Amino acid sequence: MSSVFKSKKTIVISVVVLIFLLMQIETYADQGWEWKTPIPTERVGFATAVVGNKIYLIGGTLFESVLGNKGGPVGPFGTRTVEVYDTQTNTWQRVADMPTPRQTHEAAAVNGIIYVFGGVNRKKNDPQWKYPVNVEAYDPATDRWTRKRNMPDSRVSFDAGVADGKIYVIGGRVLFSGERLSRVDVYNPATDTWTKGPKMPTPRSDLSVAAVGDRIYTIGGRGWPPVNFGPELTVIEEYDPINRRWRQKSDMLDARLSFQTAVVRNSIYLIGGLFWRGGGAANEYLASVPVYDAQKDAWSDIPSLPTSFVLQGGAAVNGRIYVFGGTKAVGNGWEYFPDVLVYDTGFRAVEANGKLPTRWGELKQSQ
Repeated sequence: MSSVFKSKKTIVISVVVLIFLLMQIETYADQGWEWKTPIPTERVGFATAVVGNKIYLIGGTLFESVLGNKGGPVGPFGTRTVEVYDTQTNTWQRVADMPTPRQTHEAAAVNGIIYVFGGVNRKKNDPQWKYPVNVEAYDPATDRWTRKRNMPDSRVSFDAGVADGKIYVIGGRVLFSGERLSRVDVYNPATDTWTKGPKMPTPRSDLSVAAVGDRIYTIGGRGWPPVNFGPELTVIEEYDPINRRWRQKSDMLDARLSFQTAVVRNSIYLIGGLFWRGGGAANEYLASVPVYDAQKDAWSDIPSLPTSFVLQGGAAVNGRIYVFGGTKAVGNGWEYFPDVLVYDTGFRAVEANGKLPTRWGELKQSQ
């Protein structure tokens, strides 16, 4: 009888210990970032887009061609490479190349189709840069690219966001004068047409654009007139596409550049980036992740990145935030980090009977 009691006691203790260990693991996971399979191709200036549970890394330039690495610029600048990260299997796959090589371009997904805008490219040892205005669309279901109607103009350092099935291309700068823009161009994938939207109140380039529900948010960037590549902005403005109105929201907590944004539910996550010191001083690389609640117009934060560098891509898939690759000045050169990191916010999409899952979040890339 006593042996049976001891056996039951042992089982109970084991179960309690197991539950405790699981609680510890869950607590640890909730408090930080987790490493995933690294990026297969070391590149910078790529665009990211999400379709289903997969994240697409599109174009960019091989790191070995970039200024400051291995003695100077080599080229070519702009690739056609497209690699896909499967968030469910933690694996990578190469898919059909993009027709036009590009770097520092933007991408957005609507109804399962990825649309690519702008960017630049340059052949090896060729001083002449090209600024494509052609829009290209990728269908993951067929692994094919098609040509769409051109952008209204060529510009750089803009960003794009999606609301109500339309893509809003916002801000940027004029190629040669450097003038920062307040321009808003709206692309409708259903009709393959462009229209003009109301101008953004604050002209800027190098901004980040994020969509929460049916609203578009423009965050940070560089303003006008340019002073030592600045001024750096902390302004956040909200656009209501239904009423075609802009309004100013609470400022960013700090003037960071080159950060990534990801949206989960009502919150916009500002990930990493740098503080531009200018005047030849070393830049400060940031690992912190401020979180802007668009509904409450308030700020909070989550655990910082395990390392600080300029991230190259970011995305949100079903409550999990993914960031891809980064660079950092080291000595007289640059170092590339092929890391893929994920943070679990704990939020999950809601699935109703007879309906598709309601997915929250929009991946945006800022330069």
